[in-house]
Amino acid sequence: MSAVEVLDARFDAEPDHWPELTARAGLRADWSWPVLAAQAWAARVPQLVTVLHGSEGPTGVVASGFVGPTTRRHRFVGPRRAGGLGGLDVRAPGTSAVPGWWFDTDDGHGGVHRLLAEFLPGIRRELGAGVCAALLRQVPEEALPLLEKRGRLVRKTEPLAHLRAVGDRDAWLATLPRKRRQHLRRLFDTIDDDPTTTVRTGGAVDPTRAAELLRVNLETHRDVPIIPLPQFTGQLTALLARPDVFTIAYTDPRDDTLLALGVLLDHPELPLARHWSALPEDEGGRPGLYFHFYGELMRWLHDTGRPRVSLGKKMVDLKRSMGAEFTDQYAAALPLVGLALLGLP
Repeated sequence: MSAVEVLDARFDAEPDHWPELTARAGLRADWSWPVLAAQAWAARVPQLVTVLHGSEGPTGVVASGFVGPTTRRHRFVGPRRAGGLGGLDVRAPGTSAVPGWWFDTDDGHGGVHRLLAEFLPGIRRELGAGVCAALLRQVPEEALPLLEKRGRLVRKTEPLAHLRAVGDRDAWLATLPRKRRQHLRRLFDTIDDDPTTTVRTGGAVDPTRAAELLRVNLETHRDVPIIPLPQFTGQLTALLARPDVFTIAYTDPRDDTLLALGVLLDHPELPLARHWSALPEDEGGRPGLYFHFYGELMRWLHDTGRPRVSLGKKMVDLKRSMGAEFTDQYAAALPLVGLALLGLP
């Protein structure tokens, strides 16, 4: 039986094992302890980090939110630790593009077997039997035989998109349908030649200005009442300070207005396009910057040698027209009352 350590970055100092664990697991910048702490203080619900320990050290880590009966859309997390009656929302910190767990061995089910056999019983031992349900997000298809049992609700959700590196921007354009290729070439020429729009990859971005801009996109896609979280300056300050975070910023050089911003979380195999937002045209924004951003992503992949980049969910048809490929994912709601009776491993 694995020993379980349940941490809340609001109250708990960074564990000694954390840098080694995150490096070994290949966790991205949003798992750094300062970022987790800043996010946790601005959350709607307690954000838990559960570390599973074996005889020789950590063997897994799971991120989850604890959703209780007092949770409200416009109320921030209370001053107490998680516990009592509630359920677990198992997901990566602040993103729906990658699973919220890592284990040191392959269980053949994308880690879901170990979630069921080790994480869920372990966290209930720590928090109490009031933890009566769990929602698992970003479940891979190979885990479905474990989950499709009586008493569980499994649903297919929006697929995850990723864009493969195929060379520089021109090489990527050559792979696209003719109509889309012609549209992008005209757009790229227009933006690249526009003296009122400067594109810069890397370099410092003021977190306050970034937070203000990113909230534009948040308001546009506000469809989940509890998480993802709004963007706060403290969280972005910690995130943008990381050396493995890159920005693609569009500014107006005449007054340094931040027109649009993309934030990339680096990773050797699958970097993540974590944030994107742009000023609306009626507030001084430029048309077509989101499309131009794809061209800059391809340049960044080419320059860094990364094989692909995750584009997250939503806008499937648009992303497919830009050359994205898709992976199916599922969500599973599990009642946890009477674990043995429900057939949890």
